[in-house]
Amino acid sequence: MATYSRPGVFISEVALPQSVESANNSASRGAFVGKFAKGPTTSPVLVTSWYEFVKTFGGLSDSFPATWALYTFFANGGRQVYVKRVVGTGAASATVTLRDRAATPVSTLTLTAANAGAWGNDLKAEVTSASATTFNLIISDASGVVEQHNDLSMSSTSSRYVVSYVNSSSSYVLVTDLNSSTAAPDDQPEAAGQKIFTSGADGSTPARAAYQTALATFDPINSPILINNADAAYAFASGGTTQDRAAAVLLQGDVASYAEARGDAFAIVDPPAGLTAAEAITYAADVKAAFAASGDGGNTATYYPWVAVPDQLSAATAATRILPPGPAAMGKFLDTDATRGVFKTPAGFATKVASAVALERSLTNAELDSLNVASAPVNAIRNVPGAGIVIMGGRTMNNTPGDRYINVRRSMIFLKKELTDRSAFAVFENNSERLWNQIRTALGNFLRDYWSQGGLRGSTPAQAFYVKCDSSNNSPAQILSGRVNIEIGVAVEYPAEFIVISIGQITGSASA
Repeated sequence: MATYSRPGVFISEVALPQSVESANNSASRGAFVGKFAKGPTTSPVLVTSWYEFVKTFGGLSDSFPATWALYTFFANGGRQVYVKRVVGTGAASATVTLRDRAATPVSTLTLTAANAGAWGNDLKAEVTSASATTFNLIISDASGVVEQHNDLSMSSTSSRYVVSYVNSSSSYVLVTDLNSSTAAPDDQPEAAGQKIFTSGADGSTPARAAYQTALATFDPINSPILINNADAAYAFASGGTTQDRAAAVLLQGDVASYAEARGDAFAIVDPPAGLTAAEAITYAADVKAAFAASGDGGNTATYYPWVAVPDQLSAATAATRILPPGPAAMGKFLDTDATRGVFKTPAGFATKVASAVALERSLTNAELDSLNVASAPVNAIRNVPGAGIVIMGGRTMNNTPGDRYINVRRSMIFLKKELTDRSAFAVFENNSERLWNQIRTALGNFLRDYWSQGGLRGSTPAQAFYVKCDSSNNSPAQILSGRVNIEIGVAVEYPAEFIVISIGQITGSASA
């Protein structure tokens, strides 16, 4: 490294990191709330693969149908997703207490499963001696040994102190020192074979308030999200009670309310299983009414009917189960974002639902028409010859021009987020023509890239967008108040939803 001992000008050549970013990458992440067998219950956890989800929250389970939502999400191209575990009243963590090595043993350590749930009852703890003053702690579950912590000490001044060492490194247990009165080294836990954890409980079915609280935990996430309540679709089945249906509507309405109020979120809500097309339309209208105070449906979409996939939990050959389509659609949203861009509607022949072998219900043309033109549209899942089972709808639950199409609303969510972030540099800069020019350049370059990748309409940048930040919209009075006004106009892309071909029969000689 150069040293500078005298006044002057010094120059050196260095390599600067260069970032390459795609203008059409929405940076959106999935977000699920649901009841799972295990996992943290405080804040949403970001997971990036099915393997990572299983390790953290547990595998497929009939007792926890939300696990199937994550499975179909990843199977359909989902990538990064925040998962918020919800627990009901009575949920408890399994524990086991270890006794020390005194002639008359007393309790010395309590081990507690890392989080609540009956899963902790499968844990076992075993202590073995490492030396006269240290011991090993081995944690097992039904699959075998999952963790081993060696050379642990009961001394709080040791770098291997059992409490600080295990609690900072274990994914399965937390340790509490009971401060046994036995003198060292006999205060160590006794080596007496495996000790079984007990008293872990999953708790009751979470109440609506628990899901509402869970939604609020996504507030600190500073990126656009696609959100779904993975349990809500199972809260009511055709033939259930009126009370069950009302509860399901409110759960779905809460998810949509959160997305609509937040502004940079998009909700995907699922109808229950067993509905006719007319019932699905009524259900969607009821959900929309439930969140009407928070928004008009422009940031929410729903899909129908449920899809049948191979049942991996059944021993029967060729067994299938039906699943709500929302999580699969969410996966397709993020897959389309990555391969095409947020401006592309996640629908069409290329959006085949992975592993789907059938639909719960076949739809007539009249039913398809009614789903699409309803005041709260329901996007159809169809079995198209040559394409398979695909998503064939791209509308929000607000069937009015401007807010009708999913790609339009999500493009606006993306643009608002990007333009906000790219304008942040201007805070506390001198409010002058020089700053205005920097703003126009930064935002104009981004919008030009977005247009060139197909995100905006127009054959030239001037037709696709404009950025206005000059003396015409920044008066001296506004400058004195500390404001910089930026006006931006964009021409977003609309999907080709209907392909209309006019054909006539030639009755005479043909001519071009």
